[in-house]
Amino acid sequence: MSRIAVIGDRTSVIGYRGLGLDAFDVPDIDAARKAWVDVLEQGYDVIFVTEDMYGGMIDLVEEVSEQATPAVAVIPPAGGGTGVGGERIKRVIEKAIGTDVLIREEEA
Repeated sequence: MSRIAVIGDRTSVIGYRGLGLDAFDVPDIDAARKAWVDVLEQGYDVIFVTEDMYGGMIDLVEEVSEQATPAVAVIPPAGGGTGVGGERIKRVIEKAIGTDVLIREEEA
């Protein structure tokens, strides 16, 4: 069974505990960066990071972006997202297949 971690502020990650995921509630970017190292050392297969924390740890995420695991997804925080996660997925797809295949509402 895959091990899944969620890194973000308490309000954003607390609900994931009820789903059986390991939630690392962090108050700031420094704590998020430390949690990231712990999560990698513990061998999680999937890591969700809230957008607000991701912004301060892009360098750490990029270090593992070419590896099969962990799979990293950026999720919106409890207060609402900015679309960073969707843009990251778009870049990964473009890199993998060489073109943008996502259809956005404004284009449809």
